[in-house]
Amino acid sequence: MPRATQPGAGWDYKKGSLAVRAWALSFSLALVLLPHPVLAAEAVPPVLTLDLLVLLIVLAAGALAIAGGLWGLAERRNTVAVRDSLRATTSKARALLSARDAWLSAGRESLMVWGADMSAPLSFGEGAALMEACLVGPDATDLSTALDALAANGTSFVLACRTMDGRSINVRGRPAGGSVAVFLEPESRGETSQVDFQAILDAVPIPIWMRRPQDLALSFVNRAFLSASGTPSHEAALQMNIAFDRSERDLASMARGDNVPVDAKRFAVLAGHRRALNFTLAPLPNGGVVGSAVDVTASSEAETRLRQHLDAHADTLDRLATAVAIFGPDRKLTFYNRAYVRLWGLPEAWLDAHPGEGEILDRLRELRRLPEQPDFRAWKQDRLKLFERLDQHPEELWHLPGGKTLRVVTQPHPFGGLIFLYEDVSDQLRLESSYNTLIKVQKATLDTLQEGVAVFGPDGKLKLYNAAFARIWRLEPAELAGEPHLRRIADACATRFGRDRVWEVVISTVTAAAPERRREWGEAERSDGAIISLSIAPLPDGATLVTFVDATDRFRIESALRERNEALEASDKLKSEFVKRVSYELRTPLNSIMGFAEMLNSGTQGQLSEKQGEYADAIVRASEGLRDLINDILDLSTIEAGAMELDLHELNLFTLLSGVAEHAQEWAGKIGLTLSLECREDAGTFVGDGRRLRQVVFNLLSNAFKFTPRGGHVTLGGDITGEDVRIFVADTGPGVSPELMPSAFERFSAKGVAVTRAGAGLGLALVNRFIELHHGWVELESEPGHGTRVTCHLPRRAPSQRQSAG
Repeated sequence: MPRATQPGAGWDYKKGSLAVRAWALSFSLALVLLPHPVLAAEAVPPVLTLDLLVLLIVLAAGALAIAGGLWGLAERRNTVAVRDSLRATTSKARALLSARDAWLSAGRESLMVWGADMSAPLSFGEGAALMEACLVGPDATDLSTALDALAANGTSFVLACRTMDGRSINVRGRPAGGSVAVFLEPESRGETSQVDFQAILDAVPIPIWMRRPQDLALSFVNRAFLSASGTPSHEAALQMNIAFDRSERDLASMARGDNVPVDAKRFAVLAGHRRALNFTLAPLPNGGVVGSAVDVTASSEAETRLRQHLDAHADTLDRLATAVAIFGPDRKLTFYNRAYVRLWGLPEAWLDAHPGEGEILDRLRELRRLPEQPDFRAWKQDRLKLFERLDQHPEELWHLPGGKTLRVVTQPHPFGGLIFLYEDVSDQLRLESSYNTLIKVQKATLDTLQEGVAVFGPDGKLKLYNAAFARIWRLEPAELAGEPHLRRIADACATRFGRDRVWEVVISTVTAAAPERRREWGEAERSDGAIISLSIAPLPDGATLVTFVDATDRFRIESALRERNEALEASDKLKSEFVKRVSYELRTPLNSIMGFAEMLNSGTQGQLSEKQGEYADAIVRASEGLRDLINDILDLSTIEAGAMELDLHELNLFTLLSGVAEHAQEWAGKIGLTLSLECREDAGTFVGDGRRLRQVVFNLLSNAFKFTPRGGHVTLGGDITGEDVRIFVADTGPGVSPELMPSAFERFSAKGVAVTRAGAGLGLALVNRFIELHHGWVELESEPGHGTRVTCHLPRRAPSQRQSAG
């Protein structure tokens, strides 16, 4: 390589000793062997100009010659040796300088060296040509500024300079003693690098291509591009100028024009399938464009499905009764559902503006819809600090001013921020309070029962019991704590009372696997003599209700009552038989008395005096009364024995009552009473026993005549309303006192105000029995001082006739 030279100033060597000559020789050799920065691994020593080096060598040689001359007289013999040595040293220095120039030129970097005066630089390799190309390229201004700073201040620099033909040259400069060294290295663009570049791009699994600066035609495609486009070779792709989408060239032009990368999503048909591609077009320094296409079909479909899922999720949340609000990491409202709007009553337009949590809290406080807080500011700060905590979000209960209670749940959102759930639990709390109250009432109620109550769950464990249960089986509270199993309780009872059938029945019923469980009950005697009444009932939830009753006292009382009742029944039967027998026995002498009295009264045996006639009439009336009493007693006995049968046939109500009234009119007149009939002639007909009903009416009239004072009024009446036949007798007598009314229809109960005229007390009793035989009933209405009214209610038809008619 040509090397520039520069003349230097002369050197003045003085005479010296051998030490001076040795020093001069060492200095010359040091200059000759001065290492280049490339050879000395970046440690660049001071570089002397070539002319200066030659001058130094010449001066050194002149100095040696003068020294040799001065010393020639003394050391003549050494002069030739010193001259030869200097010649050899000079030759070696020149050889080293030539070798250094060759080494610098053969290096990868070219070199430019300026001296202290920055004039006539030395160039090694292609340093001058590369420097000129950089100084006319687009980065010339930056390079000139860096060179000036290096020369003036010794500031090192490293630049990548572009040339007009698109090459890039790495330039670095640094001070070297009193000189300046600039190294230039163009980027490698050899054949081997291109092959490596293409191999790398071919290994990339996404399509990559390059377009030329001039017409944006394809200049390179990789193997993935050929596979995606279905093109057989690189040459065919370049020749057809293939593009995945029509707008791809427009995107490339936009990237080149704006000198910024462009991203766009397009759809293209690849291998017969419509695919979503994400195009990236980036400008190159030479004006070309490099592009890539990433298949984002899967991610696009995933995004679509995610969007559908989010929409469905939002729609689902909108249908919930629980208010939901989602805040992003910036504490802004990003989602709310309809329940949230209904709960707080906030305008949707305001919520759509994405207010922050703090703004919402302030708005709700103004509307008095938040819980009352002694220090709202501190409470609000605590709420906002929830966004800073990731795991500590306890549930809260908010008691609002209107009496509503909310359960507030806070949880982190997967994408950052928080989710707030507001559930109205007012009804739930009320129900829970009511339930707890009912449970307490139930427990208190059960504890007041005398029956022992125990509820066993489907697993056989004791779920509920009362105090009577523990008392009956003498169980301690510790034995019933913790829901003990049924068998454990049975074992505890067996230790006290021995094994008995009661618990065997309970165990078999509770633990039975039968699909249909039935109620069980019964009584069993315990080993201590107590009688336990057991009742087992299945419950709808699968549990079993078991009740225990200590029936010992009841059993004893029932036994005593049963024995007493049997004795009373026997006594009553004996009394009835006695009365019946006596009644029959009284008939014979009574008939004789009545016959002889009537005969005497008729005068067949001679006329009686007036006084004797009165006596005979009295005997006849007393005998007739006694006869009627005996007949009543016999009728009652027959009815009570169940031997009386009714002779049923159709009766006319008016005919029945008018016939009785006609015979009773004379009787009423004799005792100073008036009798009236209240019954329409068209009242209708009904089915009954005429003989017994006449007897009923006569008994009612007889009873009224007896208890109504002289001058009183007695009314006989009847009517038919629907299926109800009514026959009544009303009087204006003194009435019946309230305490006597319950026993008015009992036998031998003839008590009233007019006790002097009271009979045996069988009239109303017999009336009641006859009406009951007709499947009717008797109603008694009376008020002291306002008379009495007795009404007989009869069915219009006999029961057998009603059934056949129905």
